[in-house]
Amino acid sequence: MMDDVRILKDWTKDERKELEEAEDNGFLSAMALIRGICDDVGYCHALSKKYYREDTNDNNQMAKDIVDFYCGNAKFPEQKYYVKIPKIGFPYLVQADDGMELVRYLRSGYKEEFTEQEIKDIDPRYMVFAVPVEK
Repeated sequence: MMDDVRILKDWTKDERKELEEAEDNGFLSAMALIRGICDDVGYCHALSKKYYREDTNDNNQMAKDIVDFYCGNAKFPEQKYYVKIPKIGFPYLVQADDGMELVRYLRSGYKEEFTEQEIKDIDPRYMVFAVPVEK
């Protein structure tokens, strides 16, 4: 059930990539991946670094995150984007109470970060102007 899916936080881009690709890289179970991380084998460099810099409680959370991810009970947050149209005076597309607007600067009071699907729902042509939001 998607309502019960936990959002994984505090994972770097490299750690996230390794976890997302772990199954394709031969780690067919969460336990195989955890063993690979502890043994610092081949593919697990970022995850091993995370494991060895954390304390016991953080490592327990990391293991829980991995198991939940493998079981479908956890996922990473979706990438958010700004829609920025270059070379116009009001380059940012935002959602206001009364609809979509172009504004000069990003500021509170507007929805300014969109998922890929939200942008496509507005108009798929805006995807060429999608700029990833860096956290």
